[in-house]
Amino acid sequence: MAIEKDRLSPGGIGDPDGRGGSSDTTPSREAQARFARGFLLDREVEEAADAARARVLAEIDRLNLVPHVAALELHGYTILSPEETGAAALLEPLMAAILRICETRIGVPVDVVTGDTHRHFHLPTGQVQWEPSLLLKDPVFEQALMNPPALALITYLLGESCIVSHLSSMVKGPGDDYLPLHTDQNQSGAIPPAPPYAQVANATWALTDYTRDNGGICFVPGSHRYCRHPTHAEATDLSLFHPLEVQAGSIIIWHGNTWHGAFPRRSPGVRVSLVAYFSRGYLRPSEDLGPSISPEALARNPPRFAVLTGASKRSRDFNSPLMRASRVGLFV
Repeated sequence: MAIEKDRLSPGGIGDPDGRGGSSDTTPSREAQARFARGFLLDREVEEAADAARARVLAEIDRLNLVPHVAALELHGYTILSPEETGAAALLEPLMAAILRICETRIGVPVDVVTGDTHRHFHLPTGQVQWEPSLLLKDPVFEQALMNPPALALITYLLGESCIVSHLSSMVKGPGDDYLPLHTDQNQSGAIPPAPPYAQVANATWALTDYTRDNGGICFVPGSHRYCRHPTHAEATDLSLFHPLEVQAGSIIIWHGNTWHGAFPRRSPGVRVSLVAYFSRGYLRPSEDLGPSISPEALARNPPRFAVLTGASKRSRDFNSPLMRASRVGLFV
């Protein structure tokens, strides 16, 4: 192709010295050349990638999420308000289920008034009680996972073949510990630098109000474009901690490269959140949910649920248009 020849050398790929002419690039030899088709893009592959992109962007447009896409591109995070999520009826059931599961683990009811039951939690992941594998413990978590606006934005970041790596809760009581700045990309196991596109992404439900004194989250706007983890000095530089204050029922969504942390909770009570951590389909999930998803769960959810949980594997045929498109298109 003329453009490629111009880019590589005056005479093309077969003319590295730019002198022009080569017996290896004669029309007769080109006509006889054979290539391994498994590594060539063809019309089917391009059409599959284009169709996925069109579907994803159409859903963004249908749900009026274009401003949120702009925020993800500019800042690396965005906030879906309770009105935008349309999930007000889920808040009480989600809260009740999480508190019940936490009580089972610690042996006493969660003190939501003073937070004393969670005052002394100190884990490597923060001053919180962390409960994983929630998707298997109550159907209400399935409804949260399938929230249309949140899932549309996650799909914009990770493509239609993305999977839920883990669905967990965090209950945070009063204390003094900051959560240092970090990236969720760090959990993927990939070494830096990170690619500019998202390989992982987070959708966190704030089931209680997030404020600075309540131990809310903080971000470094635009840090997703750094494509690296913060250094030790950066991770503990409180001048970089920009608090995000959101109303209970909001969903905070961010790119896996975005630097974020959290403030200590200075006020009585507990901060409760539901964390849905997603990854591209080629990464190993934190929880291998697929074999544990029941037929009943699959029956009461749309087909996308099976893909998200790994209960239904997409085609593994190396040469299928879908698999080849997934290697060239960000939305497949």
